[in-house]
Amino acid sequence: METNERQAVGSVVDALIAEPQGYNLFQAISLLERAGEPRTNAGVVADKQTSVRLRSVVSLAFQPSDVSKITTESAENESFTVHTAVMSLAGANGPLPLPFTEMVLERTAARDHATADFLDIFNQRFLAFLYRGRKKHNIGLSGVSPGESPLASCLDSLSALGLKAGVRAPTDEAGWLAHAGLMGGAPRSMTGLLAMLSDRFGVQAEGRQFCGGWRNLESRDLIALGEKGMRRAPSLGIDAVLGRRVWDQSAGICIELKNLRLSRLRRFLKDGDERALLHWMVRRYLPQDMDVEMVLKLKQGELEPTVLSRKRELRLGWTSWLVTANSTTDAIATTRFRLDADATAVP
Repeated sequence: METNERQAVGSVVDALIAEPQGYNLFQAISLLERAGEPRTNAGVVADKQTSVRLRSVVSLAFQPSDVSKITTESAENESFTVHTAVMSLAGANGPLPLPFTEMVLERTAARDHATADFLDIFNQRFLAFLYRGRKKHNIGLSGVSPGESPLASCLDSLSALGLKAGVRAPTDEAGWLAHAGLMGGAPRSMTGLLAMLSDRFGVQAEGRQFCGGWRNLESRDLIALGEKGMRRAPSLGIDAVLGRRVWDQSAGICIELKNLRLSRLRRFLKDGDERALLHWMVRRYLPQDMDVEMVLKLKQGELEPTVLSRKRELRLGWTSWLVTANSTTDAIATTRFRLDADATAVP
């Protein structure tokens, strides 16, 4: 972690004051509130008790940015004034008539700021309420860590991420708040699972649905010819089949992680450090218990020919493969295993 390379709070505010055009209005207010004295936030109480004041820019010209300039009263007083044309009552885009805007401009040019200051009483309240509403529903403006914001609590409850309840993977890792929309959807889709895995592990993920498999019949579902208590003989192919298992075309899914380096492939194997997290994410996302086959494919040119040696650990079918003189390692460098309910791997 490169925490030592972060900018200090003072340097961020200095950059904001020097070039306010590079920031939007809500971002500027949030930075100034955190940098100023511990006063009441904008729009809560009287104007003089807030750390950030809002003033409208009255002009008939087009404003290229949200914030025109930022001023301070004095070096000792950490109170900032943000000049903006957003939601200004007077101006080219304001609701007041154009002659009224011209009158305000004429009085301001004559150093009579009474009318503009009167309008700023309403501009301050309008913008303050707009900012407070945006702050409530925007994690980046809350001023606290994303997991402690009010919006995070709502998303956690709606998506069943389990952040507040302390739900963790075996590796003590929690779900990402960015995946709340994927976890909260019903029904959950294969596309959502692939997107979540690709984002969490940074790999290329593809998948196939309706991968069939055999299902063993339970003893209570087995019948025999001539069995006592049978009302009528079963009809083969209608309500009875031969054998102790049946084929289920919707038994499971197949997930492929492609273009992996050999070192990364090892991390997804049974003794790898990412295997437990992978199993936890997949099983927690699936709405029901189903077979999951994982296919790991190496990046082309990643695997090199090797020989048996005590110095290198080779696992046939997992990290090494047998080839013939006419075949290539890239064509068969594939590892397959199942994510069973008990997290065991079956080659």
